[in-house]
Amino acid sequence: MVLDTAYLLRRAGAAHRGLTAVDDGPTARTFGELLDRAERLANAMDALGIPEGASVGILSDNRTEFVETDCALALGRRVRVALNARLHLEDFRYVAEDAELRALFFAPRFAAAAHALAEEFGIAVIPFEEDAGFEHSFEDLIAKAQNEPVLRGGDPEGAAWISYTSGTTGRPKGVVLSHRALREVALNLLLELAPVREGEMILLTQAVSHASGYFVLPYLISGAGVHVMPKFDPDEVWQRSREGHFRTLKAVPAMLEPLLDAARGEWGFETIVYGASSVALPVLERALDRFGPTLVQDYGQSEAPMTITCLGKSDHLDARARQSAGRPWRSVAVEVRTEDGRVARAGEIGEVYVRGSHVMTGYHRKPEATAAVLVDGWLRTKDLARADERGFVHLQGRNDEMINSGGYNIAPREVENALSAHAAVSEAVVLGLPDPRWGDAVTAVVRLRDARAASSQELIEFVRPRLGIRTPRRLEIWDAIPRTPYGKVDRAELRDKLLGGLE
Repeated sequence: MVLDTAYLLRRAGAAHRGLTAVDDGPTARTFGELLDRAERLANAMDALGIPEGASVGILSDNRTEFVETDCALALGRRVRVALNARLHLEDFRYVAEDAELRALFFAPRFAAAAHALAEEFGIAVIPFEEDAGFEHSFEDLIAKAQNEPVLRGGDPEGAAWISYTSGTTGRPKGVVLSHRALREVALNLLLELAPVREGEMILLTQAVSHASGYFVLPYLISGAGVHVMPKFDPDEVWQRSREGHFRTLKAVPAMLEPLLDAARGEWGFETIVYGASSVALPVLERALDRFGPTLVQDYGQSEAPMTITCLGKSDHLDARARQSAGRPWRSVAVEVRTEDGRVARAGEIGEVYVRGSHVMTGYHRKPEATAAVLVDGWLRTKDLARADERGFVHLQGRNDEMINSGGYNIAPREVENALSAHAAVSEAVVLGLPDPRWGDAVTAVVRLRDARAASSQELIEFVRPRLGIRTPRRLEIWDAIPRTPYGKVDRAELRDKLLGGLE
C-alpha cells in the first residue's frame, strides 16, 4: 500500500536526511541517522527470531531511543506496546501476558523489572544502555545488523499498536490500533496543525508512550523534528520557545499554570496543543492574555486517538466556544445520542458517538467488550456531552460518573466548570456520594491557586445562583487531588477518602 507508515517514514528519511528528526537534549539524530538505525534495529529483531506481527514492549521515559524503537517497529511490522513508566511490576506483568510480548526495550531504571519479566515470560530484553547483566544491548544490536531495507508485506488493517487504557474501573484493556488508524491520526493532526514546515520542531512535554506519541509520525513525514523532553521543565519550555525552529508545544492543562508562573520574557511558540482534561476558565483566560491566540484543544480517547473534536485558535477567542471541547474534526463524524438512540437536540445531554478511519479495531482478546462499544460502525465513547446550536461539543463527564440527586441527573463537568470560574480555584472535581435523602449528594473537592484564599462556603455561594439544585452540598479544599499513574484524576481514591471522612 502506497501510504503505509513504513513507506512514509522511508520517504521522509530520504527527503530530509540532514535535518534533525529527534532530539532529547543529550542525543539527537538526523533523519538519515534515524532511518539507518531503525532499519538496522528492525533487521536485528529478525535475527532475534521476533516475527512480524509480534508484540514488542517499550518501558522507558522520553528519550531518543524510544522514537528509534517506534520507527523500527513500524518498519519491521511488529506491534508496539508502550508500557506506562509510572506503573509497577505487577502492572507490567499483566501487560506482558495479555499482549503476549516477545521482547522488551527498556531504560536503565527498569532493569530489575526487565529481569523479572524475562525470567517469568521468556522474552528477549534489550536495555537502551550497556548493561553487563543482559545478553543483548541496543547499540550492539544496531551495530551488528545490516541497514538494507526489508520490504515486508502486511495488511494495513493489521495491528500496529496496542495501547492500554487507564483501567480505572478494572483491569486495563488493550486498544488495538491498525497501521491504517495510525496513519489517519497523523493525517488528521496535520489537517488542523498545517502548515507543518520542513525543519521545524515540536516540543513534546508529555510521555511519548501516551498522547505525545501520536505527534511523532505526522511531524516526521512532514520533514519536521520532535524534541522529546525527559521531564517537564517550565523554564526550559520558555527558553525553547525563543529558538526559532520551535513553533509548536504539546502540553496538558496542568502545565499551563506553571508556564504562566515561570514567565520569562518573550513567548515564541505559535501553537500550544493541549488536551486530556478541561482548563479552569481563569487559567485559560490568563493563558490567552499571555500567549495570545496560540491555543488549540484536541479531544480524543485511546479508542479514537486525539481527533474527535478540535477547538481551534479562533474558537478560543469566542467567550462561549472556549468553554467547550470544540467541533468535530473535519475528517470525523460525531453525534451526541440519547439513551433511546436518537440524535440529541441542541443543549440536550447524551453520549458521544464517533465514526472515522482512525477508530480502533477493538479491544485485544476481549470480543464482548469490543461489541459493546463498536456498534454499526460507530464507537460509543461513554463520554457524556451536549452540543450547542453551533455544533460545539461541551463534555459533561463519563456516563458512569453521572450524579442522580433527588431524581435529577447532574453532570459533574457542569459543576466543575462553575467552580473553576472562581478566580481562586485552580482545579475542581465533583462526584456523587451516597445520601439517605437525596440518593447522591453533589460533593466537590477543590484545589486553590497559589497565594489565593477562599472558604468552602464562599465557593458554594459563588456557584449557587448559576447551579441551583446542582450546587454542592459538601465542598472540601485540598492541597492536592489524587491522580492515577496515567495522569487522570483518581476518582476511586477520591471517593474512598471522602467516604472515610464521612465515617
